[in-house]
Amino acid sequence: MDIIEIGERLEIGKEMELKIIVGGRVVRVFCTPSHLEELVTGFLLSEGLSKNPEVIVEGDVAVAHSDVEFTTSINSSGCAGIYVDEPLERIVPKVKFTVDQVMEFIPELEEDYYRKTRAYHTALVVEYERGFVKAYDVGRHNAVDKAVGMAYRENFDFQRSFLVLSGRITAGIAKKAVRVRIPLVVSKASILDSAIQLCREYGLSAVSIASGIAVNNGAIRV
Repeated sequence: MDIIEIGERLEIGKEMELKIIVGGRVVRVFCTPSHLEELVTGFLLSEGLSKNPEVIVEGDVAVAHSDVEFTTSINSSGCAGIYVDEPLERIVPKVKFTVDQVMEFIPELEEDYYRKTRAYHTALVVEYERGFVKAYDVGRHNAVDKAVGMAYRENFDFQRSFLVLSGRITAGIAKKAVRVRIPLVVSKASILDSAIQLCREYGLSAVSIASGIAVNNGAIRV
């Protein structure tokens, strides 16, 4: 096989297939091969599969326990197909953030690994008074899960934190935030109408720079 340069050449992003065995079922995730334990930890939390995740990763296989019953499905969005038949609780924000405070962290999305490859999404979980964790992955759902997993391991208070990401705010991303009780999602990209509806239904607040709007359900101080 020949690789032919047709313009300025970038570094090639890395991707692997991770097999996750959880609750006696197998799901497969295509992801960047880094922070795999954090990825699976955040995945379990943000999909409502476990409140106290325990994960063992060996090579390209992760084994985890689930607290709930769930079914698997086929998903075309790049994230694992999981369906948990469990109602979500409405968020009541414990803190409020200004737009200026959340905008401080947008530059953190433009990292060298993105500029060198144009292959990765970035996500941060910010507990403003404490600091932030940052993760990247080829999939935006995975990047969010990695950041959530990192924050969980650092004992972040999710109810006093917000999520910042480079990708779109979709219904799937909004549900992940609601499940872990993060009251605010911020993106430099657009927000979809399905995510806005979920914000209204479950009390999530959101800021979309590309769409030029903020959906305020109490987590934004104006």
